[in-house]
Amino acid sequence: MNYNSRKLPSRETLARAQRFNDDIVDVSGVDLVLSLITTADLIRDNIYAQLDKDYGVSEGKFALLMSLFSEGETCASDLALRIGVTPATVSVMVKRMLAAPEPLISMSKSGDDGRSRLITLTHTGEKLIQNALPNHLKSIRAFAQVLNSQEQESLILMLRKLLRK
Repeated sequence: MNYNSRKLPSRETLARAQRFNDDIVDVSGVDLVLSLITTADLIRDNIYAQLDKDYGVSEGKFALLMSLFSEGETCASDLALRIGVTPATVSVMVKRMLAAPEPLISMSKSGDDGRSRLITLTHTGEKLIQNALPNHLKSIRAFAQVLNSQEQESLILMLRKLLRK
């Protein structure tokens, strides 16, 4: 989807929509949330497209690799919690990543019974993160550059306030 060309409904359209029922709609609040969603989609689309282009890593793979990079080896269920997906999703991701010609992760048995498995970064995975992370952070920072440092700090506080709901 091309988020740059996505056209959000105008405030007038939103105000007209509230006439369809008896509820009073806070047009500013709706406009705010739609703008936040579109902005977040645009940012994610751009930064992860760049990451995929430069390093061949999707958003999900990068989240998994970053979790292992920052927290160290772990079992699949803990990894799923860390990156916000189901254990089944992690299982599929891990199987695909292990089947790669040059795997970015490895898996080993854990515990006495051998049923549990620990997932960790390979040397190749560590190198990929170390190479990709500086450019990834630059891509993220580039979106904030339209705001001065005071505006950035104010927006951070406002967004954190919304997240506490």
